[in-house]
Amino acid sequence: MSHTTIDRPIFHQALVTLEAASSHGIHSGLVDNTHDVILLRDGNGLPALPATSIAGLLRHLYQEEHGEESTNQLFGFEAKKGGRSSCVSVDWGLIHNSQNQPIEGVCTDTSDPILQYLLQTHPIVRDRVKLDHCGGAEDGAKFDVSLIPAGTRYSFVLGYWSDTADDSHWHNLLQLLAHPAFRLGHSTRNGAGAFTVQALHSQSYDLKDKPADYRARPRSRQDMVAKLPAIKPPAATDRTLTVKIPLKAETGWRVGGGNWWPDADASLDILPQSEIKIDWGEDGGKLSEPYMLLPATAIKGALRHRFDYHYRRLTGQWATTADFANAKQPSDKLFGHAKDEGKDGVAGALLIDDIYIKNYQHYSQMHNKIDHFSGGVLQGALFEEGLLWQTEIAIKIAIIHSKIGEDTNLKQALNLTLEDLQQGWLPLGSSSSRGHGAFVANGDITWSDNRAWLQNTESNPS
Repeated sequence: MSHTTIDRPIFHQALVTLEAASSHGIHSGLVDNTHDVILLRDGNGLPALPATSIAGLLRHLYQEEHGEESTNQLFGFEAKKGGRSSCVSVDWGLIHNSQNQPIEGVCTDTSDPILQYLLQTHPIVRDRVKLDHCGGAEDGAKFDVSLIPAGTRYSFVLGYWSDTADDSHWHNLLQLLAHPAFRLGHSTRNGAGAFTVQALHSQSYDLKDKPADYRARPRSRQDMVAKLPAIKPPAATDRTLTVKIPLKAETGWRVGGGNWWPDADASLDILPQSEIKIDWGEDGGKLSEPYMLLPATAIKGALRHRFDYHYRRLTGQWATTADFANAKQPSDKLFGHAKDEGKDGVAGALLIDDIYIKNYQHYSQMHNKIDHFSGGVLQGALFEEGLLWQTEIAIKIAIIHSKIGEDTNLKQALNLTLEDLQQGWLPLGSSSSRGHGAFVANGDITWSDNRAWLQNTESNPS
């Protein structure tokens, strides 16, 4: 692309307010003595969304939607000759306090309950583990991640220099804010980093006809809320296929690693995973009581293992070689894989959401282990676990089908995996060998395209 002089007298500006739909975190790359990662923060010690992360994500999504040439026109490109600077500008995403006000400049009021909580080094910590083909933890694959809670709000300023007041590129750019893959931070394919646009304010300035308006434009985010017209946030596009699976637990279930139980007086040894959120109302934001949590990682791990089974069964890849455990996993294309020796990491084509559960029934179950010689309880083998009872959930999965292609076996293996989940043959969570975690259909699986993507891959009921 050659360098050309372009007259761009129109400046489009938008204040974007995001609300986290899931826990999220942008890591600084540092570690401390107790946890594997440290979250990136601004000068106030508060979590923030760096402009480079936002701009990089927007560029990536824009190129997927509109091609490389159009992307280079907007975001610029580097070249030895004929490079171009970006027409798009992005500011940092700054956190909001409990009064829904962005924290700009030096923060002097640390008494705000939301800010106090977010100033903690590790507001939320999730334990993670990668299982091998035998169901055990892989060597070196036990770690933890630090996160910021769902419900946290940020605002950032997006700008674009254009040659016309009604520019399709600007509308396309704003539309990306509603893209299902607009997720920031780490583990975006594992449920983290999902955001929704809570508010959008936008204004265009013509430097040729009304330069005074541009010079008088508001600089602070607070002033932008008051002075820029509010516009309707963009609606989700149909570029991504969505699957919704309503389920109900047959009996009890849990995903372990929790540290809270509704009955404060109970003394349980094992608790279901739970997390707080920031809930917003007319009087501002408040830290909630913990919600019970079914993390997307627990869903994704079960789906991935069952998908590999179905795909290998359909393609005749039997476990007859000594190197079967180290062979390339069929699920890599659909679920992605981390960077490893000899291969680069690849983002998956599935986006699975964490499930926060507010209404639930709970109970506890006592366990012990019997000494085969004495018939008594072994020392230290008497424990009590907390469980959730017959919970209703709805699993939502977005499929970026442009990444998958037309592999019929892949589509059929995914369809069979989701049917296993709906029919109770694929338990979720821990202790499935003891009857926990079985979910069954609580309605029909809903495909946003009415199963058109599956074509002729529907399984035979017989």
